[in-house]
Amino acid sequence: MHRRQIIKGLAASSLMLGAGGISAPLWASGRHRADVIIIGAGLAGLTSARYLKAQGLKVLLLEARKRVGGRIQTINTHGIHAEVGGLQIGQGYGLMRTFAQQLDLPLVSLGQYAEQNTFVINGQRISADEWPTHPQNSLAASEKNTLPSRLYYQMLSKGPQYALPWDWTLEKYAPLDISLEAYFKQQNISPEALRLMDANINALSLKELSAADAFYRLSLARIGGRGAQKIKGGNSRFIQALADDLTEELHTAKIVTSISQSSDKVAVRCEDGSEYIGKRCIITSPFSALKDVEIKADISPQKRHAIQHAQYTSVTQVHFAVKKQADVSMVQATNLWTDNALGRVFSQVDDAGELRYLTSWINGRQAKALDRLSTSEAVNIVKNALEKHYPGLKGKTEVVHHQSWANERFSKGAYIQFAPGQVQTLVPHMASIEGKLHFAGEHTEFMYSGMESAIVSGQRAAQEVSERL
Repeated sequence: MHRRQIIKGLAASSLMLGAGGISAPLWASGRHRADVIIIGAGLAGLTSARYLKAQGLKVLLLEARKRVGGRIQTINTHGIHAEVGGLQIGQGYGLMRTFAQQLDLPLVSLGQYAEQNTFVINGQRISADEWPTHPQNSLAASEKNTLPSRLYYQMLSKGPQYALPWDWTLEKYAPLDISLEAYFKQQNISPEALRLMDANINALSLKELSAADAFYRLSLARIGGRGAQKIKGGNSRFIQALADDLTEELHTAKIVTSISQSSDKVAVRCEDGSEYIGKRCIITSPFSALKDVEIKADISPQKRHAIQHAQYTSVTQVHFAVKKQADVSMVQATNLWTDNALGRVFSQVDDAGELRYLTSWINGRQAKALDRLSTSEAVNIVKNALEKHYPGLKGKTEVVHHQSWANERFSKGAYIQFAPGQVQTLVPHMASIEGKLHFAGEHTEFMYSGMESAIVSGQRAAQEVSERL
């Protein structure tokens, strides 16, 4: 089935959440045998499992962690539902919004975050009004009026636009499959603008990101509409609702070590010695983690290359609860944007307008540097930087969570990005079916972004399997 036909079929809600499926004989009986084995109980895996179960197929869902959700995780602390993984449900997330409605999960605003930024550049705190004429503003004359937080998208907005986001692999766009740093240098962007953009880029670095990838993500943002929401009570509620009907199918703490494919079956072996047999297998693991799994199957060299060389971003977060007696006047109205290890600090107030919560969000090179340290060392660096720029917070915050997605064994990064040259060579093979092996996850679906791409990919892989059983 053509990919666009598949996506069109997703709009039929009767296929989404367990409406009467086909009556199909089970291929095998027993706890470790199934029609389909699904590896990974994140959004893609859970979506696939629900769809196939509704079709009357026997499914086994294997999750390496002791929890479901993958890179979706809500922490509930100090009256705040804070997301450490997937955060935004965009206006264009039609399938996820339909699921939420059918699961009776209301959507709410992302939270009462500050809307303005204060900047810390070269160690000095600078307001937005001060920036254009501040001594620390070393941008070129044509760039000086652009705030550091807006440089990246302003520079991208001057570049080419894809007719459709998924056109990024077309041969005519091959010249864009160079580093974003090289592309910007071609446009005579100043060295200081490059440095500031690199400080908080949602990627490993300007040098390690393909310009074709950057323009693709900008095109998705353009068609996705403005404004985003999240699930009331946290996005983990969405995950749990998807998993509620899969109690018999779901097996947690199952760390897959090998996947074997023969003419009539797929065998999946786990670290604890257990083995699962199925007719087909859907693999939703990020390729960054999948490359640690032995795949004994005749799969294409292009797919093996993609598994071995796909890149994932480094994202590190430190979450702070703010004590009521803190002097928060300097941070209450603004977020903080820095060119140091503090990254960006998002301020969140409660219904009374009091600052309750701060999240330090660090990307790219700064995150990679922190990820080389112990948790306590990384947290102390971020905490000390916060208190340096806001002395009124000294001793008045409590660290409630540290998250390094790059250091998580089963993710090894927050989300996929493509390096120079990889858009033309890897993207066409990310979702390819390899014999009885199917692939899903945000890294395989490029018609949508974020959590929506994971859900759509799970539905697409499940339909591929259903058509072949």
